Amino acid sequence: MSENTKLEEQTLYLQNMARTIREDLLTMIFAAQSGHPGGSLSAADIVTALYFHFLRIDPQDPRSPDRDRFILSKGHTCPVWYSCLAEKGFFPVEELLTLRAIDSRLQGHPDMNKTPGVDFTTGSLGQGLSIGVGMAISLHTDCRNARVYVVLGDGELNEGQVWEAAMAGAKFKLGNLTAIVDYNDLQLDGFCHDIMPIEPLKDKWLSFGWNVIEIDGHNMPEILEALTRVGEVLDQPTVIIAHTIKGKGVSFMENVCEWHGIAPNREQYVRAIQEISGDEGLDRLKKKFKPLASMIEPPAETAKSKPSDRKPTRDAYGECLAELGREFEDIVVLEADISKSTRTKIFADEFPERFFQFGVAEADMMGAAAGFASTGKIPFVSTYSVFSSMRTCEQIRTSIAYTRINVKIAVSHGGITPANDGVTHQSTEDMGIMRTIPNMTVIMPADYFSTKKLLRAALAMNGPVYLRFTRDAVPFIYSADEEFEIGRGKILEEGGDLTLVANGDMLSVALQASALLRRQGIRAEVIDIHTIKPLDTNLILGSAAKTGRVITVEDHQINGALGSAVAELLGEELPCRMARIGLRDTFAESGPYELLLKKYKMDAESIVAQAFQLLEK
Repeated sequence: MSENTKLEEQTLYLQNMARTIREDLLTMIFAAQSGHPGGSLSAADIVTALYFHFLRIDPQDPRSPDRDRFILSKGHTCPVWYSCLAEKGFFPVEELLTLRAIDSRLQGHPDMNKTPGVDFTTGSLGQGLSIGVGMAISLHTDCRNARVYVVLGDGELNEGQVWEAAMAGAKFKLGNLTAIVDYNDLQLDGFCHDIMPIEPLKDKWLSFGWNVIEIDGHNMPEILEALTRVGEVLDQPTVIIAHTIKGKGVSFMENVCEWHGIAPNREQYVRAIQEISGDEGLDRLKKKFKPLASMIEPPAETAKSKPSDRKPTRDAYGECLAELGREFEDIVVLEADISKSTRTKIFADEFPERFFQFGVAEADMMGAAAGFASTGKIPFVSTYSVFSSMRTCEQIRTSIAYTRINVKIAVSHGGITPANDGVTHQSTEDMGIMRTIPNMTVIMPADYFSTKKLLRAALAMNGPVYLRFTRDAVPFIYSADEEFEIGRGKILEEGGDLTLVANGDMLSVALQASALLRRQGIRAEVIDIHTIKPLDTNLILGSAAKTGRVITVEDHQINGALGSAVAELLGEELPCRMARIGLRDTFAESGPYELLLKKYKMDAESIVAQAFQLLEK
């Protein structure tokens, strides 16, 4: 067989496998009704070539010390990785339908401790290349003939850590390290060249001392040639800049940023599979995934849905921020490429001249906010709470809190409300971190109307404030005319048997528990401590003196935030029987919000059980 014929056969095999991978990843995202199809599709050809032609790996020995390593730094596109792992034999293909389900091995972002074949956990953008550098150095010093491949998103190149890792890779002459940039030019909020331009990208990598190869990321012969060439450079890391199309293979998804993180409905899924593989592809998938046939059946007619009695507090934030923008011309908004998620897009659409997009660069954004505030502006800084509290903690501490400068840190996706996304996006330590920082006010509203009122109260005070909002919808609790004051809690239900102290999304859960207790003759006093710093000490002490038993209920680790604040107060001023409901020194996982509450004993029934334990003592 000639070399040309062999190459043609390899190319055809990989192209067919890439088609299978696209079918699989769309199927799993459709089944989960959650996930990130756009970037998964854009990376499909590259990841397929790696897993079915280049990577030296063995599903029967997935932890072999001599194996090649693969890191998906853009971890949100894990459906393409899971599909390759399943088709390669690391776990049954049928398991793909468990994506993001409770107790699944296939988390919303890759987890090395759960998924066979995953070499490292990812999900927080910008960190993968540093991990790859460490792996490559270690493999080289151990004289192992193994390579490390890291797939990066183009938007994550906004993160400074990527370029720190690039410097290190060149310094240590890591010829066994290859970075691959999935350059589809789309981020969550729009085109990369608008959000935060990264060009001239080739020149940047060259200036950092890397060997650079530029290819069409959907041309399989070019992919094969590029991945072959990286092994020829022994004293220099290589980056492959792969020009791709987000949503590649599905016409209505291609180059449409809205398909970054939404799942197709039944009609869209069927159409997508037909575009990729025709009707025979859909028939094949029905045989491959037995539950699929019923999933794509037209649904029975249902009654029209009633108006919702729930709304995410992030919605109230976005709407109120625009209202405040009309009233105060010195308000500016800084965003980190997720304005559609944090709802700052509402402000951006109305006041584009006062909206500043910093891309996926939270630390830079937080420092810039301090600079804005120093000139008399009132910056509202928004991102996900997990990134604001941890990735930018030092910037907040030194440049904002220490200086007592007037910055409002208003963040979404608090607690486990980003349920299906998994641990990397569930912020369960943030309020504890913020509470320990001097000069910082820490607030978590419980519903739509309290969010609007507390946002206005935060604006009225001079100094740094941390406001935490929910991703998922929470019930309406307060009326539109209810008034709120920072540092002053509210008694929602009076009782004499025990006190339930809650905030945020857990206030409604505490109210559910109170209703269950009342049916059994137990009257709980339910308190909303929306501000955990400063704490309403008088209200808590007064209620504890009356009931003698206190349970704190929070969507957070039980250490550091509401539970700790109340325990410290009672321990010093009024020792009494107390329990804390929340995560108990553990990370959660992917899964529906309500099921996560139940699994981690944070639901109403668990509060009731804890109440009876206290009452029996």
